Amino acid sequence: MLRKVIQALLLSLLFVNPLAAQTESENQATLQTGELIWRDPSCFFFVLKIGENYALFEFLGGPSPMVGNVFEGRLSAFGTRKIENKTEGKPTMVYSETFDLPKSLMDKKIPRQCKRKKEFEAIAG
Repeated sequence: MLRKVIQALLLSLLFVNPLAAQTESENQATLQTGELIWRDPSCFFFVLKIGENYALFEFLGGPSPMVGNVFEGRLSAFGTRKIENKTEGKPTMVYSETFDLPKSLMDKKIPRQCKRKKEFEAIAG
Protein backbone atom coordinates (compact mmCIF):
# COMPACT_ATOMS: atom_id res chain seq x y z
CA MET A 1 0.00 0.00 0.00
CA LEU A 2 2.76 2.45 0.95
CA ARG A 3 4.57 1.60 -2.27
CA LYS A 4 1.51 2.55 -4.36
CA VAL A 5 1.15 5.87 -2.50
CA ILE A 6 4.82 6.70 -3.13
CA GLN A 7 4.50 5.77 -6.82
CA ALA A 8 1.41 7.96 -7.14
CA LEU A 9 3.21 10.90 -5.51
CA LEU A 10 6.23 10.50 -7.77
CA LEU A 11 4.04 10.31 -10.86
CA SER A 12 2.11 13.40 -9.80
CA LEU A 13 5.39 15.32 -9.33
CA LEU A 14 6.53 14.31 -12.80
CA PHE A 15 3.37 15.67 -14.36
CA VAL A 16 2.85 18.76 -12.20
CA ASN A 17 6.16 20.51 -12.93
CA PRO A 18 5.84 20.51 -16.74
CA LEU A 19 2.25 21.71 -16.44
CA ALA A 20 3.27 24.47 -14.03
CA ALA A 21 5.95 25.62 -16.46
CA GLN A 22 3.43 25.57 -19.29
CA THR A 23 0.92 27.59 -17.28
CA GLU A 24 3.59 30.17 -16.41
CA SER A 25 4.59 30.57 -20.06
CA GLU A 26 0.92 30.87 -21.05
CA ASN A 27 0.46 33.60 -18.42
CA GLN A 28 3.46 35.47 -19.83
CA ALA A 29 1.89 35.28 -23.29
CA THR A 30 -1.36 36.88 -22.09
CA LEU A 31 0.29 39.84 -20.34
CA GLN A 32 -0.69 43.17 -21.84
CA THR A 33 0.26 46.75 -21.11
CA GLY A 34 -2.17 49.66 -21.04
CA GLU A 35 -2.15 53.33 -20.07
CA LEU A 36 -4.84 54.87 -17.88
CA ILE A 37 -6.40 57.65 -19.95
CA TRP A 38 -9.59 58.39 -17.96
CA ARG A 39 -10.79 57.85 -14.41
CA ASP A 40 -13.70 58.91 -12.27
CA PRO A 41 -13.09 58.62 -8.52
CA SER A 42 -16.78 59.35 -7.85
CA CYS A 43 -17.74 55.96 -9.29
CA PHE A 44 -14.40 54.07 -9.03
CA PHE A 45 -14.15 53.38 -12.78
CA PHE A 46 -11.21 53.93 -15.09
CA VAL A 47 -10.35 53.27 -18.74
CA LEU A 48 -7.09 51.84 -20.07
CA LYS A 49 -5.97 52.28 -23.65
CA ILE A 50 -4.49 48.97 -24.80
CA GLY A 51 -3.07 49.30 -28.28
CA GLU A 52 -5.86 50.75 -30.41
CA ASN A 53 -8.69 49.57 -28.13
CA TYR A 54 -10.02 50.38 -24.67
CA ALA A 55 -10.93 48.45 -21.52
CA LEU A 56 -13.14 49.60 -18.63
CA PHE A 57 -12.18 48.64 -15.07
CA GLU A 58 -13.75 49.11 -11.67
CA PHE A 59 -11.12 49.89 -9.03
CA LEU A 60 -11.38 47.53 -6.04
CA GLY A 61 -8.15 48.10 -4.10
CA GLY A 62 -4.50 49.08 -4.13
CA PRO A 63 -2.88 52.42 -4.87
CA SER A 64 -5.35 54.88 -6.32
CA PRO A 65 -5.01 54.74 -10.12
CA MET A 66 -4.11 58.05 -11.75
CA VAL A 67 -4.23 59.25 -15.36
CA GLY A 68 -0.92 58.36 -17.00
CA ASN A 69 -0.30 55.25 -14.86
CA VAL A 70 0.79 52.19 -16.84
CA PHE A 71 -0.70 48.79 -15.98
CA GLU A 72 0.35 45.27 -16.92
CA GLY A 73 -1.49 41.97 -16.66
CA ARG A 74 -4.43 40.14 -18.19
CA LEU A 75 -6.14 43.34 -19.27
CA SER A 76 -8.48 41.85 -21.87
CA ALA A 77 -10.29 39.41 -19.64
CA PHE A 78 -13.56 39.11 -17.74
CA GLY A 79 -13.85 39.21 -13.95
CA THR A 80 -11.98 40.16 -10.81
CA ARG A 81 -8.19 39.96 -10.78
CA LYS A 82 -4.95 41.58 -9.77
CA ILE A 83 -3.05 43.67 -12.31
CA GLU A 84 0.28 45.41 -11.79
CA ASN A 85 0.45 49.20 -11.58
CA LYS A 86 3.90 49.49 -13.18
CA THR A 87 4.08 53.22 -12.40
CA GLU A 88 3.57 52.63 -8.67
CA GLY A 89 5.23 49.20 -8.62
CA LYS A 90 2.26 47.73 -6.73
CA PRO A 91 -0.66 45.42 -7.49
CA THR A 92 -4.17 46.76 -8.05
CA MET A 93 -7.38 44.77 -7.68
CA VAL A 94 -9.89 45.38 -10.46
CA TYR A 95 -13.09 44.05 -11.99
CA SER A 96 -13.74 44.17 -15.72
CA GLU A 97 -16.34 42.91 -18.14
CA THR A 98 -15.74 45.40 -20.96
CA PHE A 99 -12.57 45.22 -23.04
CA ASP A 100 -11.19 45.26 -26.60
CA LEU A 101 -13.62 47.98 -27.66
CA PRO A 102 -13.13 51.01 -29.91
CA LYS A 103 -13.72 54.40 -28.30
CA SER A 104 -17.16 54.80 -29.90
CA LEU A 105 -18.45 51.68 -28.12
CA MET A 106 -16.62 52.40 -24.85
CA ASP A 107 -18.53 55.71 -24.61
CA LYS A 108 -21.70 53.66 -24.12
CA LYS A 109 -20.22 51.27 -21.53
CA ILE A 110 -19.21 53.82 -18.88
CA PRO A 111 -21.94 53.76 -16.18
CA ARG A 112 -24.35 56.70 -16.09
CA GLN A 113 -23.58 57.46 -12.44
CA CYS A 114 -20.01 58.46 -13.38
CA LYS A 115 -19.94 62.24 -13.16
CA ARG A 116 -16.96 62.56 -15.53
CA LYS A 117 -18.42 60.49 -18.38
CA LYS A 118 -18.51 63.56 -20.65
CA GLU A 119 -14.73 63.97 -20.18
CA PHE A 120 -14.16 60.53 -21.70
CA GLU A 121 -16.51 61.29 -24.58
CA ALA A 122 -14.37 64.37 -25.32
CA ILE A 123 -11.09 62.37 -25.55
CA ALA A 124 -9.82 62.15 -29.12
CA GLY A 125 -9.17 58.66 -30.43
